[in-house]
Amino acid sequence: MATRMLKRYGLEGAAKILIAIGLLLVLFAWVAGVHYFGIIGKVTLFVVPLIFTCVLALLLLVIRYRYTLFEKYPYLMNLPSLFYRIKEQKGKGTNNQSIAFSLIFTVHSLVVAFLGILSVVLTISIGSSIRSGVASPLLYIYLVLIAILGVSVLFQYRRIYVRFVK
Repeated sequence: MATRMLKRYGLEGAAKILIAIGLLLVLFAWVAGVHYFGIIGKVTLFVVPLIFTCVLALLLLVIRYRYTLFEKYPYLMNLPSLFYRIKEQKGKGTNNQSIAFSLIFTVHSLVVAFLGILSVVLTISIGSSIRSGVASPLLYIYLVLIAILGVSVLFQYRRIYVRFVK
């Protein structure tokens, strides 16, 4: 498997937009942390944006070097099993597999955007809870967003499965 070479495709336009949205939202989480730091004066408000920034940086590195990781270090990649079920059509070589591989990382871009949203909601929730001394109702929104993320990821994987395997 280490010798498998895929045709390299760029990210879809939707993936690039999702990445930009995720980065802007994490930036907004930093701004919210600075805002609440000015009011409350607790440095711990910067922990959440810092963690989400590190996670996003790692995901962006994986997305950027996805082909290199798959070709040289396949044991590092835990791709969905549907990738291996994609049949090569005569005359197209690994074209379908390459497109599906690229779409899988579009799903990762969706995760980047949701992580941005989650970082904003969590930062604002913590800041407002500390300021008011009462638990913020935004934590319930946080749980709903995690559920929506899970359903969205499963839906996107299903879309790839239907398009390339069935």
